[in-house]
Amino acid sequence: MKLLEVFDMGSKELSGYSSAPEFESFVFLEEATGVSKERILVYDEQIKEEDFSKFKEYLIRRVEGEPWQYIVGSTDFLGLHIFTEKGVYIPRAETELMTIQAIKSLENFDNPSILEIGCGTGAISISIASFIKKASIIAIDVSEKSVELCKKNVNYHKLGRQIDVICTDLFECFGGAGNFDMIISNPPYIPEEDLDKVEDVVKREPILALNGGYGGSQIINKILKCCTDQLKKGGLIFIEIDSSNIPHIVIPDNLKCSYGEDQYNRIRFMYGVKI
Repeated sequence: MKLLEVFDMGSKELSGYSSAPEFESFVFLEEATGVSKERILVYDEQIKEEDFSKFKEYLIRRVEGEPWQYIVGSTDFLGLHIFTEKGVYIPRAETELMTIQAIKSLENFDNPSILEIGCGTGAISISIASFIKKASIIAIDVSEKSVELCKKNVNYHKLGRQIDVICTDLFECFGGAGNFDMIISNPPYIPEEDLDKVEDVVKREPILALNGGYGGSQIINKILKCCTDQLKKGGLIFIEIDSSNIPHIVIPDNLKCSYGEDQYNRIRFMYGVKI
């Protein structure tokens, strides 16, 4: 079979199991063959038998509900290659928007110090460090597996001098006050009462990274309660949220906050400054 025939077969096989079957078919075909999408489209070569076997294996795993990012072991975040693996939350396009705004907000800081809470793969910290070369970042996560993967991604991008990765829960390892110019987080924010309604593919991700407790605001409010002690005056905070969290969010008096929207005009993150 030729590569485009295999692509068409994969797209049809994934219909009904994926919201983007053509995209995922190309992802699997590129991974199985080592041939870029552009070359596939231009040359449409014959697929090797062993590559075809890999491709079919990927389709089976995806149809069984495994996220494509776990299957191929990586994803793209702001143009950066990020390794992914089962047991660690997968970074998404919605988080890119918050990260872009955070990066823009740091442009007027000389040597910004940043804390990322719940770093997962490290995609946010790696993006900030890649664009803000003088940034100094501490990335923390309570999951040892996430910390290991974050370190792998940091080392891959050669950002070890800018990013320290620590396994800890929230602020328990920070005794001082006013340490950071920015705190950023994509915490678990799905309301506990809604977890059974999420897509099956999302249920394959770690529950620790999804369950935001009642109203989805449990971790958000913990961050907000502690953040003003850790932020310098004029320091910034960015937290990814869902609009359903807002009635349950408690904003400290010395934090002035607003909300940012995604590409679909849905509230997707909150941002604020310590006053």
